[in-house]
Amino acid sequence: MTPSAYECAVLLLDAIPGLMRAVDSALRQRYGHDTATPSMGQMRMLAKLAERPWSLSELATAHRVTPSSMSRMVDVLVQRNWVERTTAPDDRRKVVLRLTPAGYAAHAAMRDVAREAAARLIEHLDERQRAHLYEGLSALYALIHIPSDTGRETTTGEAE
Repeated sequence: MTPSAYECAVLLLDAIPGLMRAVDSALRQRYGHDTATPSMGQMRMLAKLAERPWSLSELATAHRVTPSSMSRMVDVLVQRNWVERTTAPDDRRKVVLRLTPAGYAAHAAMRDVAREAAARLIEHLDERQRAHLYEGLSALYALIHIPSDTGRETTTGEAE
């Protein structure tokens, strides 16, 4: 019997917290248990900024927080020398955020730790299960990353 879309959604959303705990645990092993351990929010922020520079207001809108909340989040990344604030050439009032070379390196290292943690979990599956997981995740990825000519929005709330 084929599971319903709802049953798939329940399973996916119930599985994600466990995966994120495994990633968080791997990050803590890599960076230690003190305040130097990057948070999942910081990891997501670095991933966003690795795509392209963003204005503070764009990031706040994308993350559905106020600009002042986003500014406080960014402060931590600036203090770690992972992000730099610059002024937009066309509007001196606009703050543009971009990764520093150290930020790109931190993003790559955290991404690799996360991928390795997920791979360690997936290694417990047999070949057939891995093939099914890959097929399902590929379909989900394609659905989330809808081509821009459709005019639909992705699940991140950004128009594609």
